[in-house]
Amino acid sequence: MAGCTLTEALHVAGEHLAAGYMARPDEPPVVRFALGLASLFEHVALPEWSGEALYPCSGSLYSGGQAVEWHYSSCLLYDPGRLRAKQAATDDQAVRDALEAVHLALADYPRVGGYTHSIPNYRRILAEGLSSYRDRVRRARAAAESRDERERIDFCRAMEILLDGVEMLHRRTRARVREASPTDIQARAQQEALLAALERVPLAPATRFYEALVSVNWILYLDGPDDLGRFDQDLWPFFKRDRAAGLVTDGQARDWIGLLWDNINRTHAWNVALGGRLEDGRSGITDLTRICVEAGRGRRRPNLALRLHRQAPDTIWDAALDSIASGNGLPALYNEEGYTLAIREAHLNLPESDLPDFAFGGCTELMVHGKSNCGSLEGDLNLPLVLVATLHKDLARSATFDELLLAYRRDIQQCIRAQVEVWNANQETKARWQPQVLRSLLIDDCIDNAREYNAGGARYNWCVVNVMGLANAIDSLAAVREVVYDRGEIAPEDLLRALESDFVGYEPIRKRLETCPRFGNDDPRADDLAESLSGFVFDELRMYAPWRGGRYLPSCLMFVTYAMFGKPVGATPDGRRAGAPIADSAGAMQGRDRHGPTALLRSVARIKHHLAPGTLVVNIRLARSFLKTPQSRRKLRELVETYFALGGLQLQINVVDQKTLRDAYEHPENHGDLIIRVGGYSEYWQHLDDDLRRSILERIEHE
Repeated sequence: MAGCTLTEALHVAGEHLAAGYMARPDEPPVVRFALGLASLFEHVALPEWSGEALYPCSGSLYSGGQAVEWHYSSCLLYDPGRLRAKQAATDDQAVRDALEAVHLALADYPRVGGYTHSIPNYRRILAEGLSSYRDRVRRARAAAESRDERERIDFCRAMEILLDGVEMLHRRTRARVREASPTDIQARAQQEALLAALERVPLAPATRFYEALVSVNWILYLDGPDDLGRFDQDLWPFFKRDRAAGLVTDGQARDWIGLLWDNINRTHAWNVALGGRLEDGRSGITDLTRICVEAGRGRRRPNLALRLHRQAPDTIWDAALDSIASGNGLPALYNEEGYTLAIREAHLNLPESDLPDFAFGGCTELMVHGKSNCGSLEGDLNLPLVLVATLHKDLARSATFDELLLAYRRDIQQCIRAQVEVWNANQETKARWQPQVLRSLLIDDCIDNAREYNAGGARYNWCVVNVMGLANAIDSLAAVREVVYDRGEIAPEDLLRALESDFVGYEPIRKRLETCPRFGNDDPRADDLAESLSGFVFDELRMYAPWRGGRYLPSCLMFVTYAMFGKPVGATPDGRRAGAPIADSAGAMQGRDRHGPTALLRSVARIKHHLAPGTLVVNIRLARSFLKTPQSRRKLRELVETYFALGGLQLQINVVDQKTLRDAYEHPENHGDLIIRVGGYSEYWQHLDDDLRRSILERIEHE
């Protein structure tokens, strides 16, 4: 390959994103990132079409083992190990030199923390088509040029380059479907229907339900993929019209949506919000909502978030409970009125016209459909980790429990202040060095304001922070208050030595601590602490503004991380050993809620949910008997409705029995299809590590 250019050599190496990024080194990052994606769209290998109603219908377009990849959250990812392996595997000096140039450019490229889910404005794409976005970019560029705003001009140039790349990818996907040679009549008919749809969407507006599905699927793959937002609301007008015209049946829609759900699962995409209310206050729960829930039965993903209002019909409750009975933990149930109140009280400058479009990303982080950069998860606040430090610093010198609690609160305040500085610095660095050009294209109001997504271009820019180990902090404080201060049974020095030794040689102390009040049992000795501590922490976080604007919103959604985040935490006064998992999200610590589901939910409702609309995930494990008869189902529904009336915002239900879990723990190879609700989403049992499996076994099965 003597004489080939750097770009050509990188294409030979399969580094198509890097080829575009390296093509114009003097351009600003926003343009270089757009060039990289346009190059990828032109050269990335596309999967064969094998007869499905939707295309693409495979894994992500962005993860093919390249050293330089695109990610919807972290933008440009560089893996030097992969690059060195490619260098070692080739004898072509031009390729080796080109890869070395990439390494020199990216080895010290600024990287930042934080994780950002989001939702493209699918509704706008379905109504206007992506081709109309060019006119928006032209208008924005003309306005920027009239004011000689170089940064905005560069942003618009990046959008034009990206739109060229998107149109190239669209032509290539049509060609990939067209080149297939199906042999049977049904497959040929499907090919013709798919090609006819792709002739229009997503570049032109959708006109039929099937076209709308094809468009949403295509944009999902383009986006990363990530979240669909209020999918049933976006698709309902198309479905309603086509069903009335006899062009689609409920069963056909369920099958097509099932294919889309399968694509979300195989690409590890995330959340779909269903139901809720509309801007005029009418119910948004439709027949399509029900069909979406039915299509999720027995599936791992998407993470279905069902917004239930007080007038939700029996049909949607029946569909939801049928799906939950399949054992997959879906859908998670959301309190429509509670979220509406919490969003209003959070002072997010969200007008009433946009408020009904709240939806969720990832596990369940609050955002607005098509209009937000929610910074999820922007950061973490590990309450037990802070508490351990407070105890070793202040327990011995605190004469009263109130003094100790005040010291703990001061330490939390200091930790939050320090973390906010880190989070805001990350956001500023991300805006400068990691522009998110795809989301700048797909999310309002980036184009119209000619401002990049990570620089605050989205209409709403709040950030979600994960508050971890709340139940451990509550139980630990309740234990210290009882055994050290109220009863004087254990001296502060003895408790500290027991914690420092991880209870080795202090088993009687650990056993005594385990008899203290536990959060999750409707015990005011613990629940009063839950109310005061949660209110303090949530209010403290909400005092701060992110660099992009908005507010920091508290959440508690540990997905599969509650074991990992327990590892740096020393032994705690709730009897938990050093390095053991902390509590799974906002509920009781695993195995400690021993007085039934009503007691558990009454305790959890004492937490200040309305101050944490980022979402407080609550897992509850119920026996299958709750779902066997109409009477037991009615009781379960009443339990959920009562919890929502008490202020709870979210609830997710597991119904896998203990016998099955024990067998799965001992013989995981026999349970490849077992799905468990963990933290904020559902996951295959075989994907969980041993710590998580054991913690799930410890959950109380309420009957």
